[in-house]
Amino acid sequence: MYKRLVSLIAVFVLLAVPVAAAQGPAVVASTAWTAAYARAAGAGQVVVIAPLELKHPPEYEIKPSDLDKVRGAKLVVYAGYEKFAQKLTETAGGEKVTALKVNTDNPPDNVKQQAALIADALGTKAAYDQWAKGFDTFAAQMRADAQKAYPNRKVVVHKMQRTYVEWLGFEVVGEFGPAEPSPAVVVELAQKGAVVVIDNYHNPVGQPIAESAKSMYVQFINFPGKDGTTTIEDVYRHNVGALTKAVGQSPTPAGVNWTLVGGLAVVGIVVLGGAILALRRR
Repeated sequence: MYKRLVSLIAVFVLLAVPVAAAQGPAVVASTAWTAAYARAAGAGQVVVIAPLELKHPPEYEIKPSDLDKVRGAKLVVYAGYEKFAQKLTETAGGEKVTALKVNTDNPPDNVKQQAALIADALGTKAAYDQWAKGFDTFAAQMRADAQKAYPNRKVVVHKMQRTYVEWLGFEVVGEFGPAEPSPAVVVELAQKGAVVVIDNYHNPVGQPIAESAKSMYVQFINFPGKDGTTTIEDVYRHNVGALTKAVGQSPTPAGVNWTLVGGLAVVGIVVLGGAILALRRR
């Protein structure tokens, strides 16, 4: 009987895991960045239009097969600056799918605000609330790690990373980008006394400043995708990891994902109950 119970449990696990992974409303996201917000909001299935491997996803040339993905979704999430935003929203309207525009900026308050808007549209507030509690603690630890690694926090930063860098607690003494800085601007920013130049991976133009200033140089990401990143937490780890690695330190290791643990526990209880019920009926 024990062997039979184990076999039944194994079968139920194989059947239950895909179902658990697919729970929650289906969302079509324009890029990996809006997809990360949707996942934070509690979306179960997230289809990303722009491929993750693209360095600058908003420039993606959308295809008819991409637009077909809108059919059957509950929500389309986009930021508005995507080259294909109009086609995406027009398709959503034709399919009677709600299209929600969000503000993509990575300081925690904005991330939570945008994820909350998505959760309201999806009806996943409980899942969002659970995520937000853990995210607050996680973000605070990332900020503490960055500050610990840099007693001197004077930085020159790419415009598209400024708000996030300021949230980390750094003093921005100069800004560049998105356009390539002129030689005069390079000289000016190199004299600002920055300990590190923080560039934007998706549109890097700041390395000449770092070379002229003889300062450290790192690149931050906004869109997940690089090095296997998919979530907002991954983006934070990647960016803070780049900072700490530049000074020979390591960020705090990732903690336990209690949301995942809780979800697996529920699945486990259902699986075990189903297995026992099946045995009793035999």
